[in-house]
Amino acid sequence: MKRTTALHLWTLFNEREAKMLTTPAHPVDLNGLADSATQQLIDNMLATMRRAEGIGLAAPQIGQSLQLAVIAPEVDAALAEPLIVVNPKLVHLSAETMTGEEGCLSIPRVFGLVVRATQVTARFFDRHGRLTTLTAGDLLARVIQHEVDHLNGRLFIDRITSYTRGQELLP
Repeated sequence: MKRTTALHLWTLFNEREAKMLTTPAHPVDLNGLADSATQQLIDNMLATMRRAEGIGLAAPQIGQSLQLAVIAPEVDAALAEPLIVVNPKLVHLSAETMTGEEGCLSIPRVFGLVVRATQVTARFFDRHGRLTTLTAGDLLARVIQHEVDHLNGRLFIDRITSYTRGQELLP
């Protein structure tokens, strides 16, 4: 059985960690995606996300400047397993938007309303290096946009229209 380790979550409240969180991440070298170290990193990210009771986690949030994110299957009934997103590109965002509450594991106890596209189409590689195109709506669309923002060095607080108390739409 594989051992996983929950990793330290980097926060905006530490200067060195804040720099990582606000700097665009580097693409993952697809030639090394199958390496045991990269696969272990993915498993550790999943364990970290679960321990923190999050629904998504980007590699910069654990101090890795890599375009890699994990999303919990609970986000969308169509997901049978966690969604692993490597080197993602948002290829389409709907003109229709939705306003919803967001929080972030890297900015604890801060919540706010953020306007996002109601539907996105993302192109990315999965954990096995297969090119995938996914069209998502609702909460999955929101989480994908949030995680891709992380990979681009942007935080949800950059998009907040108003702060909330963390009780609106979070699962």
